[in-house]
Amino acid sequence: MRSIILTGAVLALTGLGAAPSLANPTTAAAAIERQAGVVLECTGATEGLAAYVNVYENDKHGNYLQVILNEDPELAGSREPKDILSDGQVRGTIRIDEHKARVTGDVHRVGKRKAVHEEIDDAGNHIVSDGFHRRLANDLVLTYRGSTVQLDCAPAFAYRLKVTTTPITE
Repeated sequence: MRSIILTGAVLALTGLGAAPSLANPTTAAAAIERQAGVVLECTGATEGLAAYVNVYENDKHGNYLQVILNEDPELAGSREPKDILSDGQVRGTIRIDEHKARVTGDVHRVGKRKAVHEEIDDAGNHIVSDGFHRRLANDLVLTYRGSTVQLDCAPAFAYRLKVTTTPITE
């Protein structure tokens, strides 16, 4: 299950899940879009509770918060809140099994920017992402039904990308 979720985060990061709709792909020009946001993929455990948390923000395509407890699909939830990260503070809540799961903590950029380049073909488009990642230091916790889980987040980075989507002609 983790690899499926990570793949979804990577696809979302590059804008693949939100590529512009092109009416006639054989004659349409490339679409260029600038995107910025953060990716935090976290896990942690305490006695009786294991947690997976995905925090994803994208200024063009929205935000996504996902929590999975004890690798149980019945103890999972996701939502698309307006804002998760503000002024270095992560704040997000999801209702799971009639109880609130809260993700809170601090994040800040550290280290130097790292240049990134990715090319992929998806849904009839060739998508090129160029830009920068910068590592995020973080101290996040999940609280659920009286338990607190310290989260270890990797990957954890902020990004700024130029995403070019070009229809593939045959």
